[in-house]
Amino acid sequence: MSAELLSELSSVSDVIAGSEEELSVIVKLRSYLEEVGIHPKIYPINVLSWKDLGCYVSSYRCVCLPPIRSYDMQGVLTDDLSSCDGKILVVSTTDFPDNIWVLYNLAVELGAEAVIFYDEFPSRYRRIVVTGVWSYSSGRGSYPPIPAVHVKYEDGIKLRRLVRSHVDLRCVTEVKSGIGYNVEAFVGGRKEGEVLVSAHHDRWLTGFRDNLIGLYTLMKLVERTSTSKTPKYALRLVSFTAEEFGNPNLSPWYWSYGSREYARTSDLSNVEFVVNLDTACKEPVRVNATGPEIGRFFVKHSSINYVYEGFDHPYTDGLTFSSMGIPTITLQNMRDIDEVYHTDLDTWYDVELFTDSLVSWIVDSVNNFEVERLEFHEYYQVLKESLTDHFKWFIDKLQTIGDAVKLSRIFREVSKELVKPTILGSYRDLNKDIITLLAPHVLVINNLRRGIKSEVRLVGDDEELCCSTGNVDEIMERCFNHLNKVLGKIITMV
Repeated sequence: MSAELLSELSSVSDVIAGSEEELSVIVKLRSYLEEVGIHPKIYPINVLSWKDLGCYVSSYRCVCLPPIRSYDMQGVLTDDLSSCDGKILVVSTTDFPDNIWVLYNLAVELGAEAVIFYDEFPSRYRRIVVTGVWSYSSGRGSYPPIPAVHVKYEDGIKLRRLVRSHVDLRCVTEVKSGIGYNVEAFVGGRKEGEVLVSAHHDRWLTGFRDNLIGLYTLMKLVERTSTSKTPKYALRLVSFTAEEFGNPNLSPWYWSYGSREYARTSDLSNVEFVVNLDTACKEPVRVNATGPEIGRFFVKHSSINYVYEGFDHPYTDGLTFSSMGIPTITLQNMRDIDEVYHTDLDTWYDVELFTDSLVSWIVDSVNNFEVERLEFHEYYQVLKESLTDHFKWFIDKLQTIGDAVKLSRIFREVSKELVKPTILGSYRDLNKDIITLLAPHVLVINNLRRGIKSEVRLVGDDEELCCSTGNVDEIMERCFNHLNKVLGKIITMV
């Protein structure tokens, strides 16, 4: 039955929050869940819905990059970023797709009238969100200031031959307030407590790996657990809207809006841990976790090859729950799919055995979970290595605690307060990912002690912890004061 659902869902492209395509997916999900005896809850949320209605550069078809508005213009073409002022820039996406965000911002800053991206790989269109601001702030943002479109590699090469010539650029988009939908289903358990398993159903273009496979795995999990032995813990299965885009405030931190709204309005006090599925599509699957205690527990039950990468992945819905201190595992292959990431070539292939293995892995983890089985020695060691000797008192105090339930509660607070999505260096750097770090304030202190004044910035808060021009003593004092306050707050739980 789930295989038929996959076929139906694969036929829908550009499932954007608040769109008719999303609504059709929601109808299919609800129908499928009801057929297997589950009555889902559908939670509507306000979203900003964006749609590409057509795009051409002269005679070459293109796709609009979200969330640009409609434009009809003419300009002189250049392929030189450094002299793009007043011109239309044509530039390669590079082999790292998220460089589009950086290159667009540079073009805006240097006065370009528009940007035409052509792909590094042939025969595909690609969508990446652009903003025009050097920030991943969670605050209010605005529309991108100039048009940005994407053409196939072959057409990009042809356009470069037209440098210094005039080209026409016409892009038509629809931007409006809309309603997106989070879908929640429950499968009962044998004892108190829940495990939340999530995926997102919105996707750019064909989006098979990102994230139709995750959604399919979620539905297979429903089918397996609702028709076989009752799992140890209740399963709360959630499909999110607006992971790719949809915040009505146009926040520069544009992703994971649907899961943040869900977490903001839901009671999660009974959730033992979260498993988030996003781009998990091949072996070895990459595993990220809130902390080593839940990460190492989870991988013990793997039936497939994996790579354990450490703290939770900042570009997924998993971070929504990790940032609340809820133990979370994210399964992903984000950097393994760059060639087809957000393209129209991210299409169907046979994933039956792989998704069956993911379902078995999750079920085994749910049925074997007990707080008392979590091992905290690796987290102790990571904390010890991350915190300076100045904070040895905190580690010593933690090591006096023998009760597993209490330790779990305290390490939830450690994860919530100390593990942060971080940018090392400048937003302007190419090929740079956000990373999730334990105690980035300590990194700043250690860098300054070694005479290194590199930029360190917290994502979301957009707080600059260190910059090349700041006063060293003031920065160190600020970081020490912050850590003493946070660690003191955590230790009051002991």
